[in-house]
Amino acid sequence: RRYPVRRIGRLNPARPGRSARDDSNVSSPPYRTIPFGQHGSLSTRAKWLAVALTLFIVLSILAGWAAEYLWFDALGYVSVFWMIRLLKLGVFLLTFVTVLAYLWVNFRILSQHVKLSLVQGQWFTPRIGGSAGAADDEAGPGKRPRAKTSWLLIMVAAAIAGIFGLTLQSEWDTVLRFYWTQPYGEVDPIYGRDIGFYLFELPLLELLQNSLLAATFIATGLIVAAYLDSGVFGFVWPGRITAPPVIRSQVVVNLALFLLALAWGFYLDRFSLLLSDSGVVYGAGFTDFHVVRPALWLLVAATVMLALLVSLYPVFLAKGSRGLVALASYLTLILIALGIAPWAVQSFRVKPNELELETPFLRHNIAWTRSAYSIDSADERSYGALRGVTLDALSRNQQTIENIRFWDWQPLKETYRQLQRIRVYYEIGDVDVDRYLVDNRYRQVMLAARELSWELPSKADTWVNRYLQYTHGFGLAMSLTAEKDEQGNPVLIVKDLPPAGEGTLSVSEPAIYYGEKSVDYRIVATSIKEFDYPSGDENVYTSYHGHGGVRLDSYWKRLLFSWKESDISILITSYITPQSRIQFWRTVQERVSRLAPFLELDEEAYLVISHGRLYWIQDLYTLSDWFPYSEPDPNGFNYIRNSVKAVVDAYNGDVTFYVIDPNDPILRTYREALPALFRPLETMPDDLRRHLRYPIDLFEAQAAKYNAYHMTVPQVFYNSEDLWTSPREKYGGEVIRMKPYYILMKLPEEQELQFLLMTPLTPANRDNMIAWLGARCDFPGYGELIAYKLPKERLTLGPIQVEATIDQDTLISQQLSLWDQRGSRVIRGSLLVIPIDQSFIYVEPVYLIAENADIPQLKRIIVSDGERLAMESTLSEALHAVFDGGKKRVSTEPASAESTRSTQARDALAEAEAALRQGNWDAFGRAMQSLKKLLSE
Repeated sequence: RRYPVRRIGRLNPARPGRSARDDSNVSSPPYRTIPFGQHGSLSTRAKWLAVALTLFIVLSILAGWAAEYLWFDALGYVSVFWMIRLLKLGVFLLTFVTVLAYLWVNFRILSQHVKLSLVQGQWFTPRIGGSAGAADDEAGPGKRPRAKTSWLLIMVAAAIAGIFGLTLQSEWDTVLRFYWTQPYGEVDPIYGRDIGFYLFELPLLELLQNSLLAATFIATGLIVAAYLDSGVFGFVWPGRITAPPVIRSQVVVNLALFLLALAWGFYLDRFSLLLSDSGVVYGAGFTDFHVVRPALWLLVAATVMLALLVSLYPVFLAKGSRGLVALASYLTLILIALGIAPWAVQSFRVKPNELELETPFLRHNIAWTRSAYSIDSADERSYGALRGVTLDALSRNQQTIENIRFWDWQPLKETYRQLQRIRVYYEIGDVDVDRYLVDNRYRQVMLAARELSWELPSKADTWVNRYLQYTHGFGLAMSLTAEKDEQGNPVLIVKDLPPAGEGTLSVSEPAIYYGEKSVDYRIVATSIKEFDYPSGDENVYTSYHGHGGVRLDSYWKRLLFSWKESDISILITSYITPQSRIQFWRTVQERVSRLAPFLELDEEAYLVISHGRLYWIQDLYTLSDWFPYSEPDPNGFNYIRNSVKAVVDAYNGDVTFYVIDPNDPILRTYREALPALFRPLETMPDDLRRHLRYPIDLFEAQAAKYNAYHMTVPQVFYNSEDLWTSPREKYGGEVIRMKPYYILMKLPEEQELQFLLMTPLTPANRDNMIAWLGARCDFPGYGELIAYKLPKERLTLGPIQVEATIDQDTLISQQLSLWDQRGSRVIRGSLLVIPIDQSFIYVEPVYLIAENADIPQLKRIIVSDGERLAMESTLSEALHAVFDGGKKRVSTEPASAESTRSTQARDALAEAEAALRQGNWDAFGRAMQSLKKLLSE
């Protein structure tokens, strides 16, 4: 049988002197010719270029793997390297081979009927079901060109398979979770499946289903397009298919596979309903449960039936009208099942009775969201929020008062930079908050590392200086959060070079080879000395004696890293010895993320002094967006745990992962797959454990969810009757959302001073305070959330309302305005709400920056109890002015720190200022006379 083929009127170059119409006497079938290109084959130069490019890519990949292997080996995590690398490679190869085999079978059949020849760029369509004859064997005068298709089809199939392989390889973490899946221990309320199914199994099933759907769609689309273009496959109205049986069977099989993949997708969509955000509740609602869920079963059955009809009865579909009716009926069913029916039920059945019908599903949403964010275990307590702090309460909370933080990290970092940077090649890092024993007292401190700057002076910016001599930062700056000197600068307890500190603050190894700003590689332990720190007019030099980095003890390693870093100097320099080490991937976050790429990193690491050495602590999270009925965070996840703390040695770069939450099912999965990576928390040194903090990123996510999900009654939740939010404050003249802050304090009804992370909370659309939320940072109660709820019948001022009272105070406003006009700039810092027994005090620092200097100085401290307000030079004076009316000084220091006469002078000054506020000029005059007398004495 001959099939009509459209022709393009041009001479066949392989048949000189004969046109395409003059082949009626030739036994081989007619050919359609389409220009493909100007040259029949790739030139030799292009082939060699392709080979060279491929070789370069392969060598670069292998070099990267080799360098990574040596890096993992130096850290003692070779097993982790092989697990991740082999898992990625295995996923890629399995996917690549599977997709390639599937496409090759289809393209092999295609090549028997539609052949593409690059000899003179022609497209040929031979007789269906057979070859073009012996005349096609060789191209030349009097012969047809041979159809060379195998290499082209292999390239197309390999390219598509490679894309699929790389796509699934990037999801290797999903495969790992699936293979080492762990039970969660609780089941979902709809299907009764363990939550582990949603966290570990469903993501991979969805991935495989989407991949199968995409592969069958691409294959079907390519072969149908090729057959349609060649003219051997077509449609004749009203839908009759014109194609030989072999081609028709091929298309039908692929179409059936596509439909089966689609049916599988409908089946998995049943479970995805528990992650739906289409209704009033996140997760399956009334309509999803009663309409969409059974409708998806119906679509599964209909799709499988359609696939059977397509595969078993191709003649049925070939008769045109029946196939169109089946397709139209199927599409109509999808429209009704997933569109019209849910809309009708939601509009006419659910909407008028929404609260009643959605109540069971609201309970699911509330319970599972609280569980996914670990806010279900929050200890909820009542807080009196009494007005007016008494002197007895201040005395009982003396340690809380002497640790009130009135230094903000932004101005403090600039002050550190001006006072403790020392040299231009140093850079002050981020300022962290922690607690240490200072003079045998538990004190809150702020500290920042002195790291090596990337920028060197232009004359000193040589290869030797940059990579061999200037290799590390040095020491840190640390100050008390609640003290300042007479000039308004922080009171430094660790400072200068080498860093001077006493007791637990002494630093015996201050060199920082690994930090937050340690970019680019360095080579240490070379024959040239490394710069250590400046000492007067001279510099102190040293040689690295640690074990951080990879040994450059062979020529091939130098060659390898010269290739990796694109730096020939590594290979040719004479300063490198067999004891030399190359340190790369030196930033804390890069080291941690390369060792555990499946964990999410907190925004920043923080520095710790422990037994004279410096360490970085990095918080790590396990996340998922597959937790059923849990409301997602704006960042996309709906499950979070801070399950791991990574500790990085600042000198050697060692990374140790400690398990902080062994009950986390996601972490249990990773521990099962990578047992060598994690260590129990009990193995962490006690001195390091004392510096663990509850991470701010986790706390913010929990607080955001607690603002709504503290409401556990469905009706209250549905009406948003008690919705909370984070408070507003003024900082630097702008109104911003208040960030959580660390505080060293005694909780009400508890006696131990402890380190907490806390934030006030306000009602939505209002500014008064309604509650405050805290998280314990000290053991044994680390990680416990405590929520103190304030009485609703009484107004408690929120931060922005206290800011308004400060703005409205004429004396304070005049003083700040006066400073702002005399060659200086005033910055009002962060307002802190400090719980004292069952009351609050509000503390806000005021900084002054001179016009010709960039050093922020703390000049005033504002204190309020919500009713009274004072701005004084010290916290002690401000507390005295607010809570004692100038009669009795409230000390924030040991009683022996002030002389009696100085105390009397301060009291007289406070009396004068109090009289000035009240407009009592007689009292003001008497107080000033008394002050003058005391000063003269």
